[in-house]
Amino acid sequence: MSSRDATLQPSTPCPDRVASIDIGTNTILLLIAEVNQGKLRPLLETETIVGLGKGLLRNGLLSPEAMDRGYETLNQYMTCCRSMGVQRIFAVGTSALRDAINSAEFLGGAKKGLDLSIEVLSGEEEAGLSFLAVANDLQIPEETILVVDVGGGSTEWILGKGHQVIQRVSLPMGSVRFTEQFLLSDPVREEEWHRMKQQAIGLFSDIPRSGALPLMVAVGGTATTLASVALGLKEFSAEKIHHFILTEETLRAQLSLYRSKSVAERRKIPGLFPNRADVILAGGAILYFAMEKAGCASSLVSCHGIRHGLLYKRLGLKPPALT
Repeated sequence: MSSRDATLQPSTPCPDRVASIDIGTNTILLLIAEVNQGKLRPLLETETIVGLGKGLLRNGLLSPEAMDRGYETLNQYMTCCRSMGVQRIFAVGTSALRDAINSAEFLGGAKKGLDLSIEVLSGEEEAGLSFLAVANDLQIPEETILVVDVGGGSTEWILGKGHQVIQRVSLPMGSVRFTEQFLLSDPVREEEWHRMKQQAIGLFSDIPRSGALPLMVAVGGTATTLASVALGLKEFSAEKIHHFILTEETLRAQLSLYRSKSVAERRKIPGLFPNRADVILAGGAILYFAMEKAGCASSLVSCHGIRHGLLYKRLGLKPPALT
């Protein structure tokens, strides 16, 4: 077993049960799955808005309160894994743990207090796992796919075909980062919106255009929340959100709605989870400008992401059509 795994001692061991934890800037996600004859069968998926990277832009540090929230969530996840007979856990951290000056303190606390080793991914590694998750889900090796993963602290842009990545870029913009950097008023002022817009367009402008128009796939909490609002869901439903088609027109209308409302007013919007109300405008804007950059009038929304790609990679799994 590698140092990236956490070994558990459940009361009823299930050797074929594994888990992955994705520790992001805003959200920590857990996937528990069963591996049977080389296939991955999800048993449980959950997420918790932790806000690990909130305030990071101010001084480059994870706050003690944010770290405590992270430990509390990870402890709950570890307890859940034990109760379900998981024997191996793969845990990774992304933008916040890449950027924070004191990330080693958080990593050390997780190892000491929870016996959980966390690997901090580079932007390129993060992008690769997002693409692997989508490629294994869609299984359309003949089509060029553009995966856009809008996270809390960074946005990954990955172009590929089959399982081959052609281009991958990690950009320093995310729903939490841009909210704290630009959208300081409530409701947001026009000049704040335009400064954020220019920054996003400028960052995307450095990405060279691809030849053929790709199939765009949006992953991450921003994308699934936008789909939830479009569907007017009363509670999260992966079955309804997964593979939902989000059009540029629908997204533009949502951004206009968010810009016109305070955070408190946004929390009343059907389908918008209250704990994402503060960062949804920035996240949605990043996705919208990505669609403009790619020349795509719509994007497929996927509930699969880093946590799925992580298990595929660590366990060496491939879908039957691609083995």
